[in-house]
Amino acid sequence: MKTLLYSPVWFFQLFTTAKSFSANPILGSPLLNRLGLHVLRVVLAHAVMQLRLWLLHWHIDPADRQSFREQGFILKPDYFPAEDFQRMEQELRHYQGHSRTYLQGDTRTLRTLLAPEALAQLPATRRQLADPAFLRLLCYANGHQRHPLFNTEQIFNGERGGAGDDPQKKLHVDTFHPTMKFWLYLDDVDAHNGTFVYIPGSQRLSWKRLRWEYRLSIRARTLPDLYATRGSFRVTEQDRLALGLPEPRAFAVPRNTLLIANTFGVHGRGPANPGSTRLALWGMGRTNPFIPFPGTGLPVFNRLQYRVLAWLENRK
Repeated sequence: MKTLLYSPVWFFQLFTTAKSFSANPILGSPLLNRLGLHVLRVVLAHAVMQLRLWLLHWHIDPADRQSFREQGFILKPDYFPAEDFQRMEQELRHYQGHSRTYLQGDTRTLRTLLAPEALAQLPATRRQLADPAFLRLLCYANGHQRHPLFNTEQIFNGERGGAGDDPQKKLHVDTFHPTMKFWLYLDDVDAHNGTFVYIPGSQRLSWKRLRWEYRLSIRARTLPDLYATRGSFRVTEQDRLALGLPEPRAFAVPRNTLLIANTFGVHGRGPANPGSTRLALWGMGRTNPFIPFPGTGLPVFNRLQYRVLAWLENRK
């Protein structure tokens, strides 16, 4: 009976961001994935993303476009003018808003949503987040004119002794399609408090990558790693070598550095000293990967997504 009731939902999810092999029997079907279901979704999503990037590339610096296309990230030190950054940093460091706590292994992550109502109390931050060049860059990397959800993100490393390893510190890919995450660091970041780690060029859809995705998809439901069964494949050193990828790069960067990454590429959190912390302005963009139209950019949709998120949280 459950299969009968849920089958239409599972089928509809084929055309969305749904990625969990364990939660959706169609996505996790060994037979269908042996016939190419997973790799078909991967290829179609990447083709759509290439079209959307082309539609949004006109006002983006060629060097940034090249870096994102070839390396999978955009890195811009000293992004905002020093005085503007200082005012924003002080606002965000002392802001006490609605926060959500995420516990993963021995790491605690605190994210504070910067909805329009919050930004009304943060004038310096509101000005910087409305900067047209900043928003164009984020929308380009997201392949969509809807802005990402803005948050502050504070990482507390090794705070939960005995809780196991942080799964984010294993190299992994987020999902089957291109996605965007960004950090504007409010603290200096180095090996002490944990860098972002990324394998340059790993976001490219090579033949080796497709074969790797294909092989994993066939047995994805029974993989030993819980996150992998949910669609976020883990990448071992053996995998890296088989894929012909270079060594991971650790992004030790000063405060006021903007980092934007395509998290279809191989990435993770770097090791950090227990008790250390870092603070950043953080956001993520994840839109339907099968819709070629990159959105309208109308402000009403940027505001609406915060209301939808609040509604979803109130239902829990």
